[in-house]
Amino acid sequence: MEKDKIYSQRHHSSINIRLHHNIKRLKEVTANIVRFKSILKDRYRRKINELITVKEELQGIFKVNRFLRSTSDPKKISFLITQLTSRLMHTDACILRLIGGDKKTLVVNSSYGISDAFIEKIPMLKVGESICGMAVETKKPLAVYDVDRDSRVKYAELIKQEGFKSMLSVPVIFQDEVLGVISTYSKKPRHFIAEEIEVLSIFASQVAIAIQESKHYESLHMNYFNTIRALVLAIEAKDPYMRGHTERVTEYAIAVARVLKMPPPELEILRYAGEVHDVGKISIPDSILGKPGRLTSAERAIIELHPVKGEELLEPLDFLKPVRPIVRHHHERYDGRGYPDRLKKKEIPLLSRIIACADAFDAMTSDRPYRIRKLTLEEALDEIRNNSGTQFDPCIAHIFIKTIQSQVPSQILS
Repeated sequence: MEKDKIYSQRHHSSINIRLHHNIKRLKEVTANIVRFKSILKDRYRRKINELITVKEELQGIFKVNRFLRSTSDPKKISFLITQLTSRLMHTDACILRLIGGDKKTLVVNSSYGISDAFIEKIPMLKVGESICGMAVETKKPLAVYDVDRDSRVKYAELIKQEGFKSMLSVPVIFQDEVLGVISTYSKKPRHFIAEEIEVLSIFASQVAIAIQESKHYESLHMNYFNTIRALVLAIEAKDPYMRGHTERVTEYAIAVARVLKMPPPELEILRYAGEVHDVGKISIPDSILGKPGRLTSAERAIIELHPVKGEELLEPLDFLKPVRPIVRHHHERYDGRGYPDRLKKKEIPLLSRIIACADAFDAMTSDRPYRIRKLTLEEALDEIRNNSGTQFDPCIAHIFIKTIQSQVPSQILS
C-alpha cells in the first residue's frame, strides 16, 4: 500500500513536471506566435506602404504625362516638375536646372520649397561643379546623406541655412543628351536607397520628354509672336508718324512697372503687351490711319475696334493669354468713358492702365497728321497731370510723371 502511495506521488510529480514543461513550451510557442504575428504585421505594413509609395510614384508619372498632353506651357511644366518631385520623393524642396546655351553652365529653371534668396545666391552652376554639376558630367545620379560632411557639396553653408540635411541629384537625359538636372532636398537625414533613385531616374526621363516638348512649343510660338510683332513694325513702317512708337511705349511702361516693383513675370507680360498693343491696327485701312483731318463717326468706330482685333490676333498663343486683356483694354479710361468695354477704375487691368498712360504720352509728343504740332515733354506731362483721375489712373499718372522727369534732363523739360 505504501509502495502504491509512493508510486502515485512519483507519478503525479512526473505529470506535474511534464505539465510545467509543456506549459513553459506553450508559453514559448505563444510568445513566438505573437512575435511572428508582429513580424508578419510589420512586413504586411511595409508591403502596404511600399505599394502605396509605388502607387504615388506611378500617379506622379502619369500626372506628368496627362499634363504633357493637355499643355506645353514651359513655365507650368517646370513648376509641376519640381512640385511633383518633392511629393514623389517625400522631400522638402526641389530645383530644376537646365543646361545653358554655352553647354557649360546649369541655370535654375524652376524651384519648389526653396527661398528666393537661395536662388539669387546660386542662380548658376558650372557643369562638373558640386553635386548637381557632377551628376550632369557623369550622367549618373548622386546622393548625399550629410551635406555638411560631404566634400563634393560646394555650397554646404547655404544649403544648411535652408535647413536641408540630405540631397539627391539626377540628370535629365533625352536620347543620350543631358538637358539638365533635378535636385531634391530633405530636411531630415536621408539615405536614398537604390529603389528611390531608380524611381526619380524614371521620372527624370519623363521630365526630359516634357522639356523637349516645351522647347518645341516655345520655338513655334515665339516664331508666331515674332510674326505678329513684324506686323506691328510693318504698320509703323507704312506710317512715318508711328515709327518707333511701339518701342517707346514699351520702354515707358516698363520704367513705370519697375518703380512699382513688379515681379519679373509681370514685367515680361507687360513687355509682350507693349510690343503688340497696336497690332489690331493691321485691320484698319491706311486711308483712315493716315487721315490728316477729323475722323467721321464711322471712321472713329473702325479705329476703336483695333484693341478687339488685336486681342483676336493673339488668340492662338496660349503663352500670351495674360497679354490679351491688356491689349484689349489699353484704351479704356479711368472714368469709364474709354473703349471698347467702358471699364472704369480698378476694372481696367493694371498693366492696361500703365500702357494707356505711356501710349497717350508718346502720341502727344510725336508728330500726328491730325494736329499742327506735337507737344513738348512738359506740355504732355501737364496733360497727363490734368487728366489724372479722369482719363488716367491717378496713381499711375503720378508715377509716370515722376519717372519721365527723373529720366529726362531738366533743360529739355523747360
